Amino acid sequence: MQHRPRKKSCDEKRSIPRSPQFKIAKNRPQTLSRQALLKKSGLTTVNHKPKVAESKGSPRMVKYQLATQWPSSEPFEKNCLQRDPLPADYVFVPRGDVYVTRNCRSKTKESQRLVYKVYDNTGKKAQGIRIPADVYTTVLQSAQETAETRANAVKLRDQKDLAQSRELLCKQFPLMPVGSLDVILHHAFLKGSGRVGRTTTTSDERKAILAVEAHIRHMHTPYETLLREGKSREEARKEVWQMVQAIRMAWAGRGHGEPPAHLPVRSRTNSTE
Repeated sequence: MQHRPRKKSCDEKRSIPRSPQFKIAKNRPQTLSRQALLKKSGLTTVNHKPKVAESKGSPRMVKYQLATQWPSSEPFEKNCLQRDPLPADYVFVPRGDVYVTRNCRSKTKESQRLVYKVYDNTGKKAQGIRIPADVYTTVLQSAQETAETRANAVKLRDQKDLAQSRELLCKQFPLMPVGSLDVILHHAFLKGSGRVGRTTTTSDERKAILAVEAHIRHMHTPYETLLREGKSREEARKEVWQMVQAIRMAWAGRGHGEPPAHLPVRSRTNSTE
């Protein structure tokens, strides 16, 4: 029969010699936590984090809502969210028609009334404006009456821009084939395309060079074939760079010889760029 080891009595435990570390720890004064000290002294804890006002939306929604409540930098304008109640006798005008939006904003301010700039419910993206209903009616009537005149003005302005672009290309590249000139004008300089010919951050001379280089790269070099074979754009550009520059210089009349009479023209059907 096995005997269980007898438990030591309290007197026996007290007789066991303790280590020096135990004696030091036992004699050390007990330290209290910050909360315990404040509670013992009768003080309450202080929460340094500002409390966000209760809202039905998430904290992120509250953040963007507060952002739209900041004062607008424009006179007679105020920011608001899409879900905010529409002021009395006001209507919402969505973005898209520059003539309507611009005139609604200006005529509302002329009448010393507020224009509400409307953001989506996240406070990130502008959706349109809220303006008095009578102003909106007046602007819509004006837009209908001037639609044909404005369309003709836009057409004339576009024709003028196209003529200036043609003159620019002919001046810098007098030996450029007529076919290439027309393709570049209706591609790189196409209104609303967002391509290099329409950028406003580059000089006219630089735009012409970039547009011509892009046309040569895509239409007169194996650039797109290299892309289809798996090369990166950077690698393909490096391989055809000398050919692009040689043709460009020839079209500019600064080459060592006459430009080639018939350059190979590639189809853009399978273009990857």
